[in-house]
Amino acid sequence: MESKITGARVEVRLQQHFHLLAAALLAAFAATAALVVPFLMQIEEAINIVVVTQVLTLTMTTFMVATAHAMLFGLPLFLFVRSKRSQVGIGACALGGFVVAALPFGVLALMSMLSIQTASSNGKPTIVNGVPTLLLWIEYIRAVGLTALPGLVGGLAFWAAMRSGSRRRSWTVVSAAALLTCGVFILPVVVRDRSCHNSFRDGRTSVSPQVYANLQVPAEDWRTLEQTFADFGRAHALSIRGDEQLRDGRSTWRSLDLCNEAGISINLYDEPWLAHVHSPRAGEGMKLSISALKPDTDWKPLARHLLGEIETAWPRKTTFRGPSGQILSFDDAMKGRP
Repeated sequence: MESKITGARVEVRLQQHFHLLAAALLAAFAATAALVVPFLMQIEEAINIVVVTQVLTLTMTTFMVATAHAMLFGLPLFLFVRSKRSQVGIGACALGGFVVAALPFGVLALMSMLSIQTASSNGKPTIVNGVPTLLLWIEYIRAVGLTALPGLVGGLAFWAAMRSGSRRRSWTVVSAAALLTCGVFILPVVVRDRSCHNSFRDGRTSVSPQVYANLQVPAEDWRTLEQTFADFGRAHALSIRGDEQLRDGRSTWRSLDLCNEAGISINLYDEPWLAHVHSPRAGEGMKLSISALKPDTDWKPLARHLLGEIETAWPRKTTFRGPSGQILSFDDAMKGRP
């Protein structure tokens, strides 16, 4: 009889531990959702496989960070409060989640602020002789508060999960946490871009272009350039994909990608936001790269043809670059890189 009682106590204790860990995982997942969902609402371009894989990767990374916060800071804080009080209410859990999310970022941001002697924002001083101004303190509080909001959501989720007191509900919480955790880590592996547009699908970790160039093509000619790429892709049986990130109706970056299964990859990348902020990099122009992803790929005929069409439409707007950024002639650029 005594052994049965002892076994039952051990089982109850294990269930409580699993329940506590599962509640922390659900809190991390809720905090992750609170951060990722607003990000999704800001995406203005059409949903495609690239966007989906990026969102899944962001979700996994955010969940890992949120789980670390929950396990290293959240659970110890909860256990400490519970040792002082018989019940930990919704307010305490929400406040605890807020503090857990705010504290690491707040400390790092404060250390960064105090290490700067002089700074300004939009022409207004924010740090004078190493002393932060009222404007910077307001921005600091705002940034810390926004960063901590997902933690507050996580604290509420933790409270809701811990309210499931019955044995059946407790195992339901554990099962839900296990399924969500597995989904977060499995989906980025299963849902992948397996087309030729994913240069890393075969396991490579870097791509070195054979030809790299800057195109000084006016931003208003992007649609014409896009049509040139589309016509070239159809004429040479190349798959084409365009991607663009929009913020407030304005393009921040955009790209065109041509490729085939033989290993040829042609990429054009533009960052219009650099001109909006008057960055010196805006004068560099669009970035064109031509890569051969397989050793036996004969990339030169297609490269010559495409570069010839670009030169015809936009004469003397192409600047070829070497591995160190040096300017190359067309003939030297067409020798490729080892």
